[in-house]
Amino acid sequence: MVNASTSAKVAIIGGGVAGMACALWLKHLNYTPVIIEQHPQLGGQLRDLHRVNRWVLGMPDKTGAELAALYAAHIRQETIDIIYSAQLLALTATAHGFTATVRQADQPYTLNFCAIVIATGVRTLGLEVFAPLPGFAAAAGLISTFPFDHLLPPDALAGKSVAVIGGGDNAYLTAQDAAQAGAYVQLVVRTVPKARAAVRQAVQKYIGLGQIQERTHTQVTAFHSHPHGVTLALSQGGSITVARIFARLGFTANTDSLTGLSALDGLATEHGYIQTDAAQRTNLPWVYAIGDVANARHKSVVNAIAEGAKAAQDLSERGQDHDKQSQ
Repeated sequence: MVNASTSAKVAIIGGGVAGMACALWLKHLNYTPVIIEQHPQLGGQLRDLHRVNRWVLGMPDKTGAELAALYAAHIRQETIDIIYSAQLLALTATAHGFTATVRQADQPYTLNFCAIVIATGVRTLGLEVFAPLPGFAAAAGLISTFPFDHLLPPDALAGKSVAVIGGGDNAYLTAQDAAQAGAYVQLVVRTVPKARAAVRQAVQKYIGLGQIQERTHTQVTAFHSHPHGVTLALSQGGSITVARIFARLGFTANTDSLTGLSALDGLATEHGYIQTDAAQRTNLPWVYAIGDVANARHKSVVNAIAEGAKAAQDLSERGQDHDKQSQ
């Protein structure tokens, strides 16, 4: 069990890339980071990304899952405290910092912290958007929302008709991947495409080949399941029948687990994302937010690492100033 009394202990809520980076920096800045992770392993969504990530310097051939495993191994090597499969039951502000009640394996215990770093990431939108539509309950098993679930295994899509719903980069990349795997894709865009020009350009080849049909200003209005898949009724009239549906409707901040924690009452958010300043500070004293939960403008592995490091450095500098003022 983690020692409860260290005055330089910092709680990091979330063990994704940003949280791990912050923990590493805090350790070497003479703090005692404690990662509170709700899952049985570190890595966050990166664990499930099996596409090669070519954007991380020095790691040209690693998939997201491989990067997550490397980062988690580094944290374990550093013997940083991790509470796996943890639920944060309570968090209260005190005169000297924060007191947290954490439950692990049905055993609650209390820890004291001098600061809090929120690194809970984001979750995908999708199923809740479709829930009110007729026929959704029966079709739900054929709808998936994770950005790369169409890649496992890609040959399973060959010769099949699939629908991709969304207009951003993820939607267009999913449509491209599915077409490359031999699928026939109905790309359903609610208004106009929001994908970057380069991403849309890559899809034009498959539109020209007839493997992708782009339907803009179109919404799904109902589902009808049958033995051959599911038929989608469309707002523009008509319908399409597909074997699978890949919803790429974006993300929202993963903050549900923070609800009811008194120390975070009044935490400033915008569209659900936690607001921070340039140093990753929130509007609450000694509470930081890093990574995607803080609505990083440029979402990436390297940005998450940078934000974790930035918060740790700022916290350390503030701590030194606070110590000087207390002397």
